Amino acid sequence: MRNTIKSIAIALLASVLLAACGLKGAESFDVDLALDSEKLDLEGAKIKYVYALKSGRETIDSSLGYENGTLLGELAMKRLKDIQNNLNCTLDIEYMITSVADPMFIASSASGTYMCDVMVGISDMLRAPAKIGMLIGMTELEDYIDFRNEEKWGRRNILEVIYWQDDCYGLIPLMWPSVSVSYDTLPVVNEDLISSLGVSDPRDLYENKQWTWETFRGCLEKYYSAEGSEVKNYSLTCSTHGLGTLYLISNGYRLAEPDKNGNIISGLYNPKTLVSMEEANYIYSGPLSYTVDTESNVLDSFLAGNTVIGVIGSENVINRVAKEMTNFGLVPWPSGPDVEPGFMAACHANIERCLVFSRLSHCPEQTAAAISALYEPFEEYPTMASIKEFMSRNYFFDSRDTDVYFDLYWNSQYTYFATASWAALGEWLQANKSPSEYIESVRNPIDKHVEENIAPSKRGIFAVWGEE
Repeated sequence: MRNTIKSIAIALLASVLLAACGLKGAESFDVDLALDSEKLDLEGAKIKYVYALKSGRETIDSSLGYENGTLLGELAMKRLKDIQNNLNCTLDIEYMITSVADPMFIASSASGTYMCDVMVGISDMLRAPAKIGMLIGMTELEDYIDFRNEEKWGRRNILEVIYWQDDCYGLIPLMWPSVSVSYDTLPVVNEDLISSLGVSDPRDLYENKQWTWETFRGCLEKYYSAEGSEVKNYSLTCSTHGLGTLYLISNGYRLAEPDKNGNIISGLYNPKTLVSMEEANYIYSGPLSYTVDTESNVLDSFLAGNTVIGVIGSENVINRVAKEMTNFGLVPWPSGPDVEPGFMAACHANIERCLVFSRLSHCPEQTAAAISALYEPFEEYPTMASIKEFMSRNYFFDSRDTDVYFDLYWNSQYTYFATASWAALGEWLQANKSPSEYIESVRNPIDKHVEENIAPSKRGIFAVWGEE
């Protein structure tokens, strides 16, 4: 359903592309706002802020993404009031369902119709208005919001989805706990099953630099449990796509990388990719395949105690696992032979709460300044260390888990939510072709995808930073 909505919205955008491109060029902002001033006055600016969330209940019970009635919800509500009182502005926040808000924002941007000054939405949907210049580039606003502070606004590898050609067009309030982090490939361990089986904890193996593909083979045998023909628990439950992705990235795979001439090419052509694909094939269809479940719903299976390790999205870990399980742990995927032991990587298909500024804004300078002040770290949690302590106390059972949760995210790469990327990251497991045959069969669509979708984002990062 979501892909259908997305397709309709992007088709609408394309149909009015020429009209939109002629609406408004880059602006020169000249409002005199002193970002460091304690007496910053936004002169009564009325700022419309659309905040998209996944469900209707969330839109009713949320304050800037935090559930009302919780500690963070109260802090967010207080911050919102303080900003309006202290900076002399009005933040009119409208909470909407993502499936409605994102297509509406695309359509309004394309038609030149004002919808809001600033918006939070799904990043891959927001690439469309960025491509036609209907989002304000962050370099245009950096006098009012210090987007180069990557610890506050998100690192460039995470924001790659919202870079395009010559600028960055979106941000993440990284110093606001839990609502900022979103990625797909987070291995979660059922610590009760580990104890009952009397086997090594993956977290201990990781700490001792022993958590490798070779060790993992032995763990798969030991973690599996059955009585006769009845499986008591699998060693691993993971989608086919997730399994392929994890074996690639745990050996240093990059979706796209420069060749010796500086051209951006697919990471599929790197020799170590074949090593990753062969190992994934061995686990998926070789002698250890009986220990792995790729058919079940991973979250349901993990919560039911049917698997030792489940590969789950970070949001489900926070919103479901942390609330429904009393003893779980987090661990990176075991590292491959072409990286150092302890290597850590993850993937994200989207930024679930991507912050963008509309080119049609009535007051872009004031909006950027207000948003900058709004998303300062909470006074109660001013540093990443204090945020980690909060997460350890409220969501996890071990500080090691908190470190893994954040470090995986900070070392994640964007998978470019498109058919060509999706296929390259896991399709070969079911393709009935050797890895080399598979790579050759997808070469043309992959090369086209890299040139049309990935290289422009890489160029955007280079334009802003002078390096990736």
